[in-house]
Amino acid sequence: MSTRRIEAGELELGGGLEVLLAAALEGMPAGGRLEVITPSRSTALELPSWARGVGHEAVSERPVPGGSFAVEIERGPFDRVLAEALRGGRPGPPLRDGAFHTADLRALADVLPEADAAAGFTPLGATAERGAPAFRWTLNQRDALWADDVAELTEQASAAQWDASRDIPWEAARGLPDFIERAVSQVMTFIAQNEYAALYVPAGFLADVNPAYPEMLMWLASHVHDEARHVEVFTKRSLIGGQPSYALASTELSLHTLLDERDFSGAALLLNVLGEGTFLDLLRFVEHHAPDAATRAAAALAHRDEVRHVHFGISHVRRHIATDPDQTAALIGAAERRATKLTETSGLSPLLTEGLTVMAAGSLQPAELARGATEVRELMQTMEDNRIKRLRAAGFDGRDAQHLSDLHTPNLM
Repeated sequence: MSTRRIEAGELELGGGLEVLLAAALEGMPAGGRLEVITPSRSTALELPSWARGVGHEAVSERPVPGGSFAVEIERGPFDRVLAEALRGGRPGPPLRDGAFHTADLRALADVLPEADAAAGFTPLGATAERGAPAFRWTLNQRDALWADDVAELTEQASAAQWDASRDIPWEAARGLPDFIERAVSQVMTFIAQNEYAALYVPAGFLADVNPAYPEMLMWLASHVHDEARHVEVFTKRSLIGGQPSYALASTELSLHTLLDERDFSGAALLLNVLGEGTFLDLLRFVEHHAPDAATRAAAALAHRDEVRHVHFGISHVRRHIATDPDQTAALIGAAERRATKLTETSGLSPLLTEGLTVMAAGSLQPAELARGATEVRELMQTMEDNRIKRLRAAGFDGRDAQHLSDLHTPNLM
């Protein structure tokens, strides 16, 4: 077996020589030999102990002409990493107009139908070393998590971030009549309450997702970030006018049942499709009837985020049902279980409907209040109509879609 030779130059161990040696020994078979030429006597004396420490053996050392020293190292049988050898270079993922899109991560690695529940934090394309501690992920099946466009939605979320401190014209919210501000404050507090639950639900699943599905981790993290910003913006709007409001017990009861659902697909139906879907209509109503630019901007920006969340829910549930039609009954069961816990609630709190009515009326004049009340009733009908459309888009037939819509919480989320 031929001996390979390298010149160490002025490199010393601890100063870069070990990097050169590792590169030279990489890929050599066990028993292969590497001759290291160094002008440093101390380096030549240190090389045998270094070789033993990394599983090799220095088999000879001799002076060579010119005052240098040659140390011959025989490669040992042990690998530096307890894993299969890395394959040679391969083409990287495609770029589109110079951008590396999240959806193109999968050019290098397919989406595993089922991931190893004990696997660790192994990024896509990496080879895991043996000997790592075992993990206990519980969300390990692609079809229990996936939406076909989750990567695109994640990328959209990154591109659509906004700042609840600077992107809202807060000064515009000051100086409203007290009765208008009380109405707005109550509606904003109600929305903020619900946004807490919309934050906690995806956050509750985040630590259960197997790292083999990084797109899902990125998606859930973006969802949590969106909802944290919604809590922030609606809390700020409820406070800025100086009028107090109530955090309603009926809202808390409804949201408590939402957090009870621990099946990922069931939660996607209850939160993303039904809850956030219904909130799309509420936010559009608030935007349309906002008495000031700050309220209008907060509702519009939150609506933009919620569109993504609803899209994910519809896409996931549709895929879930298409993959296993028997899951339809399980999803309906999740909604039915939740509904049985809400039998004590009979409708929206009067404080919320009054707030929405005043916002729509813009005054306390009887004729305007009548018009506002009519618009609120029309909003409820719009919510039901659109809820059924979303459920049909998610893969339910007309009868089941109507049943699920009827079961949905009167709290809206």
